[in-house]
Amino acid sequence: MAITPFQRLTSNTTNVFLGANMAQAAMNAANNAGTNPDVVARFPEWPSLQKFENDTSLQTFSPYGNVPNPDYIWDQPSSEGQTVAFAIDSSTFGNPSDFSIFLVAFADNAMEAKIELFEFIGSTFVKAAPQPAGLDEFLLVAGDPNMPTEGITETTPFNWQDIRVYSTVFTSPPNPDNTRRFKIVLSFEVTNYLPTANNPNNPNPAGLQFMIDIYRNVL
Repeated sequence: MAITPFQRLTSNTTNVFLGANMAQAAMNAANNAGTNPDVVARFPEWPSLQKFENDTSLQTFSPYGNVPNPDYIWDQPSSEGQTVAFAIDSSTFGNPSDFSIFLVAFADNAMEAKIELFEFIGSTFVKAAPQPAGLDEFLLVAGDPNMPTEGITETTPFNWQDIRVYSTVFTSPPNPDNTRRFKIVLSFEVTNYLPTANNPNNPNPAGLQFMIDIYRNVL
């Protein structure tokens, strides 16, 4: 079998869901429940994740050319020290497959991310157990998300202004009678740092932008 495009997921205000934490956001996304984030304007100091201008559905081979560029998203209104959890799910699949996943993300300010497999059990998608090797409990960390109210402040040059990149591979579980159904769920937890101590009146925006490309080889 050949490696084929499966799906591109991007930050937006329709398919991304909020939660009190990453686990709840992931459950909400997997089951299309809860509330969606707000779009926020790009702040001047933020980079922007964008496709090439000619990467469109009109090209001979552009598997994700019809997917719009990602939005900057947040749970408005933003506040100092605020932490917001987001998640998005893939389409449902059943056939055992080898998957390749490529993630690129930026957040103001600190973020954690996790990629998990969910399975439809009874009437609900829940986190699959055990998780396939390559997903498991690996938590991606950028910045220091856990201490904003203890004094982490934005200082120049801002040490959080990096675009983060990650990739992984995994094999989905066996499905001999074709009754099992799965989803890939990407979740984030993003923290807005406190304003710079010597410039307390400066604006303190918050936002998340991401793309995740998924390819697979059906076994």
